[in-house]
Amino acid sequence: MQKLKAIAVAVTAMIVVSASANAQSVSNFDNSWFWGFKSGVNSFAVPGHGNTSTVDLGLDWVITRSKGGLYVSGNQSVFQRDLEFGDPTSQTGQRTVRVNDMRRITLAALGFPKHFGGITPYAGIGFMIAVLGDARVFVDSVNTFPTNSFLDEVENERSRSTAVGMAGVQIQTKRAAVFIQNTLVPSNNTFLFRSVLNFLEFGIRINFGSSIDQD
Repeated sequence: MQKLKAIAVAVTAMIVVSASANAQSVSNFDNSWFWGFKSGVNSFAVPGHGNTSTVDLGLDWVITRSKGGLYVSGNQSVFQRDLEFGDPTSQTGQRTVRVNDMRRITLAALGFPKHFGGITPYAGIGFMIAVLGDARVFVDSVNTFPTNSFLDEVENERSRSTAVGMAGVQIQTKRAAVFIQNTLVPSNNTFLFRSVLNFLEFGIRINFGSSIDQD
């Protein structure tokens, strides 16, 4: 993970230097519609197995004004992980649950404090809904089966909604832009992955035109 972050910092630094030498007007950023594609790394802790990271893919839609904007995105993290889930009815006290993938939708309000030529840092707060894929419950080590109430609890903890915080930098080059951003999701004891979720993403956004009426 540290290597990935180091690569991200290095790539961003090179892009920033290049963008600073060829700064673009903010006219290609303000009052615009952007559609983007992104990829990145989702980092979290798996109960009973420690920290892990997975590939994350997504699309986003950004509407900008001069100092703020609206952000909407859909993402999927691709993985298969086994976690340990406490079950007092089991003779061993816990069971293994195998989880596949995570889908999330995020809606956020963004702020753009200042433009630096074609470079625009931003930050935002918003709301996210996350849903895990299949959650397969295994028998415990002495082959006792889970109760229906345990299965219901696992099913309920496959999804969550929560506030999120995000920050990033977008670098504009005419109608195209590159960006890097980080999204943090607080921990939650009623979600199968209880730890903080961290999404480090890179992507490209294309300006598809003005977001205001042109008379």
